[in-house]
Amino acid sequence: MRKFRKKQKRLFTILKTLVIFSAVFIFIFIGAKPYIENASELAASVCSYTCDILAIAVIMTLFLYSSKYGKSDAFLKSVENELSDTGYYLTSRAEKDSITYVDAMFDDLKSCGYAMNSKIEINEFDFDFKANKSKEFFYCTSIENVDRNDVLAYIDAVIFDITVKNLKRKGDTVICFVTDKAENDAIALSKMITKLGKKEQIKIALAICELSSGRVYFLGNEKTKCQQLIANHVMNCDLPIKEQYIGKEKLPFQNELEEKMKSFNITDFKNGNFTAH
Repeated sequence: MRKFRKKQKRLFTILKTLVIFSAVFIFIFIGAKPYIENASELAASVCSYTCDILAIAVIMTLFLYSSKYGKSDAFLKSVENELSDTGYYLTSRAEKDSITYVDAMFDDLKSCGYAMNSKIEINEFDFDFKANKSKEFFYCTSIENVDRNDVLAYIDAVIFDITVKNLKRKGDTVICFVTDKAENDAIALSKMITKLGKKEQIKIALAICELSSGRVYFLGNEKTKCQQLIANHVMNCDLPIKEQYIGKEKLPFQNELEEKMKSFNITDFKNGNFTAH
């Protein structure tokens, strides 16, 4: 991934330089064109052809950059966010059991004007509550032990509820798992953001709250509405998150992800044969 990013950065630098040089050259030529034509028609023709060549070069370089790096840029940026984030955060809530913890989040969201639905079932999966306001959605479920399969299944259920039952095409969504124990394969997905739509209008973020350790696993280093929802209502703290609530270590899954990304190549990515998780 690093080699790929270096090549991307090099081409972007070439593109930026070419755009700036072309814009300056064309601007100067437009202003000086009458004087150049009076001095030499040949020089004016050469400058005119040069402007055309520069414009074509910019278009071709932009097309090359977009076709080779455009689709992968958002994906690589999301992976880089996962790798650069701390492994976990610490909740400021005092509640130690799932019932009182869920109730505290419920009351917070209700007091903030969210429409609340308790004890709902979506595609045979139980949720303690669902909260929504405008284009913001918050789903909460309590599971004794949460693993990778649980996370993926609940994501599918939420996608169905948002896109099929509620016909939403834009929104910020949080799925919060309140659990006694989070398995490592579930934690490995905690910083994953699911994005739907051609322009990624729907974003689904995860928050795994492990009561036994007081840890909250989520992507906390990217300023988004989902980050704000998790910090305010899961951790019960304000943004920016204070140092006392930020874990000081990376977790094994981040090292594993970094190792996997070393094999990243654009061909497999475009063919759909490369995934981060």
